[in-house]
Amino acid sequence: MKAYDFLIIGGGIFGLSAAIELAKRKYRVGLLNPDSLPHHLAASTDVSKIVRMEYGTDREYFRMAERSIGRWHEWNELLGEELYHEVGMLMLCRDRWEAARQPFEYSSYQQLQAHGYASEVLDAQALQQRFPAVNSQTYPHAHFNPRAGWVESGRVIEKLAAYGRSLGVEIHEGQTAEGFVIEKNRLQAVKTREGKSYPCGHAIVAAGAHTPYLLPELQPYMKATGHPVFWLKPRAPGLFQVPKLSVFTADIAHTGWYGFPWHPKQGIVKIAKHTDGMALHPDQDDRQITDAEVAEMRDFLAKSFPLLADAPLVYTRRCLYTDTLDGHFWIDQHPLVAGLSVSTGGSGHGMKMGPVLGEMTADMAEGKSHEFSARYRWRELGEKTPQAEEARFVNRKT
Repeated sequence: MKAYDFLIIGGGIFGLSAAIELAKRKYRVGLLNPDSLPHHLAASTDVSKIVRMEYGTDREYFRMAERSIGRWHEWNELLGEELYHEVGMLMLCRDRWEAARQPFEYSSYQQLQAHGYASEVLDAQALQQRFPAVNSQTYPHAHFNPRAGWVESGRVIEKLAAYGRSLGVEIHEGQTAEGFVIEKNRLQAVKTREGKSYPCGHAIVAAGAHTPYLLPELQPYMKATGHPVFWLKPRAPGLFQVPKLSVFTADIAHTGWYGFPWHPKQGIVKIAKHTDGMALHPDQDDRQITDAEVAEMRDFLAKSFPLLADAPLVYTRRCLYTDTLDGHFWIDQHPLVAGLSVSTGGSGHGMKMGPVLGEMTADMAEGKSHEFSARYRWRELGEKTPQAEEARFVNRKT
């Protein structure tokens, strides 16, 4: 078998975006994925992911997301389908906009204003008129940014895979990377559970939650966590359709709750939680949503979106994050094995940054630096390393 210049392990947003970028740079690129694309259990699947610039005081993530949004529009043109839907982002607040309790929302607003975005502050009356499904008594303050939206995540993976193939990327579905052939500290090939060996000049492990199992030396720094997702069928769908609802967060740094407007293809409203989640093994552990989580979701809706509180629940899943201890990406060459790199650590924001990740990963694999790459390099983290993302609700109970 002829060796690939680059062999990508994993066909999610990290792997496909890197494969496409490297193919554009005229390398011979192969990609291994354990199932068909999109994998039904992968983080990159599902029907929707939020794309937002709201990252509190974190200016680098703001700039990355800002660039990604521009490129999402370009991808709509490139892929010949509207996959990114710019419906706006609504941040719902329980306290006054400038209150100390709402630092994530207020600093996000300041960041947008500083960069010239025409975002709006809404009081309870304006919120009720504009977004009537929201309980403005629970959320008397809000902010709306029109430069945000959501992507059809599973469909994005399908279209990127087809585009990658058109560039010459050879995608091997049903091939599960299991080990590496290393000689004199240099990678020679990748072995699969199915009994094949793929020689390559360089391998990039973009296997999401499976990455620390392929590379056990990463287990102290990252883990898989599961997060509940709920699909509901609203009885009054018109109140949840754009422009009467956009993607939203609901006092997210204190609750984790966020959601989407009515999905025009699925006919559902999707609600989910962005928290520290439940640690689990990507293959061995149960991903079922518990009755307690459903009850918690119903309680949230009763207080926040009363007309959804008793809506039929038609589907649940546990979305899998690959969480680094500090909540940042992990994109770098292996410090001890030449020809081996890693691109992972989505920590809940991989898909939204997809149009930037491929370029960053390709630059790293070529031995270059990227504008945003410095803090995502191989690094030492410990048990006391704080999770950095300001939007994420982290349960501090021990």
